[in-house]
Amino acid sequence: MGAVLVLALVAALFGSSLLREEPLRVVIVGDSVSYDAEPGIRAALEATGDVLVETRSIGGVGLLRPGIDGYLAESLEDEPDVVVVMLGGWDLGEILEDPSAYEQRLDEVAELLTSSGANIVWLGMPPTPPGEGIENARQAANRLFAGLGDRHPSVVYIPTGPVIGGPTGGSEPGFVRFRAGIDGTWIQVRKVREGRDDGHLCPGGAVLLGSVVLDAVSKRFGLGTPADLWWEGSWTSDPRYDDPPGSCSATA
Repeated sequence: MGAVLVLALVAALFGSSLLREEPLRVVIVGDSVSYDAEPGIRAALEATGDVLVETRSIGGVGLLRPGIDGYLAESLEDEPDVVVVMLGGWDLGEILEDPSAYEQRLDEVAELLTSSGANIVWLGMPPTPPGEGIENARQAANRLFAGLGDRHPSVVYIPTGPVIGGPTGGSEPGFVRFRAGIDGTWIQVRKVREGRDDGHLCPGGAVLLGSVVLDAVSKRFGLGTPADLWWEGSWTSDPRYDDPPGSCSATA
């Protein structure tokens, strides 16, 4: 079998990145929960040596918020191969009020983000603390995100409840502060704020999300094996994981 044919078959199976000379380019966009997830996602992907990650998540991002179109357009300026998206909390009121309109908005955003050939990894909203009272809205949002993945071949939807949630007696994984980590040890995955559970992430939660994003991107692009213990890097000491102070220092 000729070398050209072999390369064509490999590219068909694993994606064209194996034939590229430049690293795979990934950009992450989203809200404050995505902001906490970014260091873990970046560490997982860049540990392969095949990826460069640009992080753009900021607080208050939602698909119906002012300035969002410019924000998304800026994320595409370097023509990424993959866009990782994680948001929804700022759109919950509108989602419940008119889910059909939000579904249409999702299609518009998917068309924009894939317009230059990028793939999308869309992370669902993770379980929220019971005290916030928004679980029904979160699940409604995630149903729309999952539907987007069903309609668009370039969109991979990943539910995050099974990744950083746990058994709480409901029909699907719910909010937990602690759970087994990537190496099987018991870890804190979600923050504590003023003694109460908070929806934002600790390094342990970011590691778990990084791992599933790595799996999804690897299936499409055939990335190399990540370096050992990438989940224990200096990134775990990022100041965002001590905001507020002690928020990721709870004990089981």
